[in-house]
Order: sequence, then C-alpha cells, then structure tokens
Amino acid sequence: MPASNSLPLSDPTIIAAVEQGLDSMGRDTYIVALVGAGDQGLAILRALLGVPGVEVRYVFDSDPAAPGVTLAHDNGIRCRTDGRFDDLTGDAEVDLVLETGDDAGVLALLEASKHPHSCLIGGAGTRFVTHLLAEIAEVGERANVEKARYLRQASHQVKSPLSSIQTYVNVILGGYTGEIPERTRDIVEKIHSRCEAALAALAKRRMLADLRCIDRDGLEMSTVHLGEVIDEAVARCAGAAAGRDIEVRVVPYDAPDLVRCGRPQMLALLSELVENAVIYSFDGGLVEITLTSPSDGRLTLAIRDHGIGIPERCLPRIFDEDYRADPAVKHHQDGAGLGLAIAREIAELHHFGLTAESQEGHGSVFTVTVPAAPAA
Repeated sequence: MPASNSLPLSDPTIIAAVEQGLDSMGRDTYIVALVGAGDQGLAILRALLGVPGVEVRYVFDSDPAAPGVTLAHDNGIRCRTDGRFDDLTGDAEVDLVLETGDDAGVLALLEASKHPHSCLIGGAGTRFVTHLLAEIAEVGERANVEKARYLRQASHQVKSPLSSIQTYVNVILGGYTGEIPERTRDIVEKIHSRCEAALAALAKRRMLADLRCIDRDGLEMSTVHLGEVIDEAVARCAGAAAGRDIEVRVVPYDAPDLVRCGRPQMLALLSELVENAVIYSFDGGLVEITLTSPSDGRLTLAIRDHGIGIPERCLPRIFDEDYRADPAVKHHQDGAGLGLAIAREIAELHHFGLTAESQEGHGSVFTVTVPAAPAA
C-alpha cells in the first residue's frame, strides 16, 4: 500500500513551519497582506519572501491569473480573487496591508475592512516600500557574491592540504609503507574518515554559496520527469544505504510527473533529502519515497524515514545553515549542518514548497511541493 504523507503517530506531530508570531530564530514575525498581484505586487512579494521575520499571509487580486497570485499559491499563501477583504477584518495579527494599485476606491474599502490594529499603506508609501526592498535585495546580492568569492578562495586553500593528507593516508592504508599495527590502522582510518567528511563539507559550503549568487532568472529551466530525478537521487545514496542495510523504497507512481526546474539543482535538492533520511535512519531501517498529485495542479513528494526524529525545540531551525540538533550530532558526528540549508535554498530559488514533520524517536517526513508542468 502506498505510504501516506503524514506520520501515523500517537502523540502530536511537530511541523517545521514559522510559529505564530515568531520566526525560526524566535524573533518577532511581521505579518503582511498584499493587495494587488500584478507586476509591482509580484516584485514586492518576491522580495518579502526573502526577508527573514516577515510572513506574507494574504494576497488579494481580482485577476486569478495575476503573476503574484501564482507565486502566492506556490508558496502556500492564502489568495482571494473575489474582490472581498473580509479575511482582514478579524485577523488582528496582520501588521501591514500593502496596496499596490494606488486605487482610491480599493484603499477606502481596505480602510473599512482591515482590523484596527493593522496599518494600511498605499500610493507613494507602497512605492517607497518597493524601493527599499529593491535596495535591500541589491545589498544582499552583493554580500552573497562577496561571500561566495571568499568561500571559493578559502575552500581551495583548505582543500589542498586536506587532499594531500588523504593521499598520504591512502598510501599508508594501502600497505605501501609496510605493515602497521592494528591500533595504528584504526587511528589512520579515523583520519581518513574525517578528511572525507571535511572535504564533503567544503563542497557543500561552496554549493550553498553558489546558490545564493543566482536568482530564478539565472537557472537553466527545463521540463523533466520528476520520477527520473528521484531514481537518480536514490542511486547516489545507494552505497551509503546498503552499507547500513537500509532499504530505500520508491512507491510506484504511474501518473504524469513533468515539472519545470533547473535539473541539476532539483537533483541536488532530492539527493540532500534522501541522504538526510538515510543518515538519520537506524541500521536496517526503511526510507519511503512517495509521489502524489493532489487536485491543485501540483506534485507532492514525501521522503519518510523511521529514524531518530527531531526534537520539538529543534525543528524550527533545521533548515538553518550550520545548525544540528543534539541527537543528530550523537547519531552522526561527521555531519556539517549544510544539507537541509542547501535543500531550502534550492526550494526557495524555484518557489517550491518544503516542509518537515517529525517526532523524536519515530522518524521524519520531508515534503516537497512542485507545480506540475503541462505535457509537451
């Protein structure tokens, strides 16, 4: 029977999402409603989605095909296209309502509909906000480029001596320097393992820096069969899974599976999630990969493990760079805390949905939501 996308747990399942009023770092979250999803609204929405501590909760537009509505749907934001704003009336948590069309009638209706605690900005105020967001984005982009350049230089400087150490270790383990005592071999093998982990971490850190230097327009988008990318990601992790007697089971899916994406990035995203599931499974465990197609025009990919799980207090930060929960460190000491950050970066770059559910000791489910592409 195909596995469901939710954890069948007796206790409440913990979901990795922004807590009400808090971001992933525990700081205040500012709730925004966006009115108008044309070109200007789309630009504002894209910028706001990249600002830490900001949640866009609503998008309103009379045109269901407006580009901002499409982006909002892809990110799980509530959309209204019937010209009504009654959602705002009872939502005291909305801090800011941004109206992008500079329409006096719409502004008057919003003023009457919004909660008294919400601030309404339109006209020149919205244009000023748009300008500030553009400036922030440009500064962030420059910072990411500089960080990536530094990391490339630093990783090269660190990689060279690590590679040399690994070469010497391989010579010793290969017996070319003569026989070595068993205790010495154990120590040298640990050195070899740590060198491999360090080199893998350097490669992931460089990948993360490179991802932050590109935007969606810089991706080489193509239409691919998601099932084929899943199979390739599973093949990448086959050796690690077999070494611990872990079964990676892909549930058969016979419906259309075309998606638009940057194929190398999609492969990296799925590989990181499958690798994560394998690493944090128990020996002899099972990883299940299920693809479904809800009626909303999107494909949902769920990667489930039955391993150590994630503590409730740690789950909101699992997609943060360099973050590792205490049980994860004990279970796998060589981890770098970068794999899920890479997955999040790729998902955000494509405007895919990425969530996690978990219960400590019972395993986790990571779910990727991707818009389905029409058949050629």
